Amino acid sequence: MQIYEPNLDLLRQAFGNSIQDCRAELIKVALGWSRVYRMTLTRQGQGHSSRETVVVKTMDPNGPPTKFDAIRELHYYEILHPRLSIAKPEVYFLTTDETTGFHVIVMEDLSSTHEIPTHPHIWTHEELKSVLCAYAYLHTSPAKLDYAWLAPRHESALNFERIADQVATVQRAGIWGDVNGLSDLIAYARESCQNYANADLSLLHGDTTPANAPLPKDLGAKPATLIDWQDVGVGMPEFDLAYIDLQPFESGRGIPRTELLDLYWCYRSEIDPDIPSAKERYARQLHADVVFTLWLTASASRVALHPYPEGTYPHMHWASQFGVVYNRLNDLVQEINRQ
Repeated sequence: MQIYEPNLDLLRQAFGNSIQDCRAELIKVALGWSRVYRMTLTRQGQGHSSRETVVVKTMDPNGPPTKFDAIRELHYYEILHPRLSIAKPEVYFLTTDETTGFHVIVMEDLSSTHEIPTHPHIWTHEELKSVLCAYAYLHTSPAKLDYAWLAPRHESALNFERIADQVATVQRAGIWGDVNGLSDLIAYARESCQNYANADLSLLHGDTTPANAPLPKDLGAKPATLIDWQDVGVGMPEFDLAYIDLQPFESGRGIPRTELLDLYWCYRSEIDPDIPSAKERYARQLHADVVFTLWLTASASRVALHPYPEGTYPHMHWASQFGVVYNRLNDLVQEINRQ
């Protein structure tokens, strides 16, 4: 696998020839084809030198499944990031390396002003409030949503005819037990997808885990800063909320679900008072919960067939994620049958 490591030439492109030296520290490997570095820069100016840190993310254009996956985050920072009314890091430089084709993002290092949890981390009540506040600002930020590189709605990726087989694949691997009422859940999703086919859409982060939501050290009522926009897409805002309840390691269970949803809509109403009624909010959220959970069965079946190596982060992630998705399937069957 090809690796692009940030170097002095890159940093001089970003900051000029005053950069005399740099040192790279690998802090994250994501999906096997994306790497994040903390770079310590030595800058010369007016007779003395100073040091500072920045974050550099590199993405292999040949690693992702599709060309849109390869360019999505770079395009997000180029086009949408400057226009959003959210807490965000400063972006210093964006480029595609001419020799390797790697996409590169150079941005502010938030480590001095924010807490950046590592997996596994369970959000506290106050931390979750900060994440929900960030969601409220994101989902109410006006943004153009018709870019082809944005991740499409989760509904569009559901193949209803294959869901039962995907669940059966995980069951045959000995990971899941019975899901009594799965056919009822699929039927519910078919109908709700039709009901919300023309729903108003928002920009979604798509992958808000604790590691992707740095928290202000002076937390108060300040919003988290969302990073890692590899899965940025479009959809009903309830899908970002659905993922909080589908977190590996149950990271989002620090607030009872009903209270969590009420908090989000309270933040939303402070920005835009035109929010759905309580009955409609419930229906929209149930739609998102069901569709997102069924959507994850495709990934679960792939991992069941081709497990990640033991000792790797993806293996630890799915060791937890399997149980979270399975329990959510069963809980949702009971919930729709109470309708």
